[in-house]
Amino acid sequence: MLADTALAGLPPWAGLGVLALAAMVAGIVNAMAGGGSLLTLPVLMALGLPPSVANGTNRVGVLVQSIGSTLTFHRRGVRPYGPLRRLLPPMMLGAVAGTVLATQLSDDWLRVIFGVMLAGWAVLLVFRPSRFLKPEGPSRPAGPGALGLAGLVGIYGGFLQAGVGFPTLALLVLLLGHDAVEANAIKVALVLAYTAISLGIFAYAGQVAWREGVALAVGGLVGGWLGTRLQIKAGAGLVRWVVVVAVAASSIAMLVGALG
Repeated sequence: MLADTALAGLPPWAGLGVLALAAMVAGIVNAMAGGGSLLTLPVLMALGLPPSVANGTNRVGVLVQSIGSTLTFHRRGVRPYGPLRRLLPPMMLGAVAGTVLATQLSDDWLRVIFGVMLAGWAVLLVFRPSRFLKPEGPSRPAGPGALGLAGLVGIYGGFLQAGVGFPTLALLVLLLGHDAVEANAIKVALVLAYTAISLGIFAYAGQVAWREGVALAVGGLVGGWLGTRLQIKAGAGLVRWVVVVAVAASSIAMLVGALG
């Protein structure tokens, strides 16, 4: 299922280069807040991959960049393993359910669902880009409600992944009161854990294009390493607007193609 068509008239090797660059930007964005897959998923589909394969292949880059970010946070002394241990089981269970559902839906349905979801995240990013980065009060342990929400976030992450960082940060920052840096450290570790399982399920279903996955992995590793160090507000804002424009255009194109 590998795509040999070029992106915007480029030869295949150049298309893979664009994919690696997109993955690097995605890695930076994901390390600072979230939403990097909103950029890489449309690029994968523009390369010619069916939505189901693009969805599975995208997890390769997410996994690698999450490994890089988690290790970097650990080495810099940001190690919030207590909250991580409580949130991990429900999120992983949810991710398994979401991933299995994603492997069963047709590409036509996935194209419509992806288009609607990406458009929704684009609107949210335009009007409320900083909502998920402002803690309210001191941090507190996750109760039953937070654990239930973690399961729902896991379902979404397993199903699509794109934009999962935002509800995850909303849970960690707004509901549990963690500061942005600590919340990011918890977030990337959670994503690392459930993505490892999701990728295995997608691979078993034959929905991973490994050549494109390698390009994502290379770019994502560099981006995750950079983004973890670039917790700078201006840089995050600039990249966020680039993602918003790309997502808005891509979601419109996908919806027109699916409904037309």
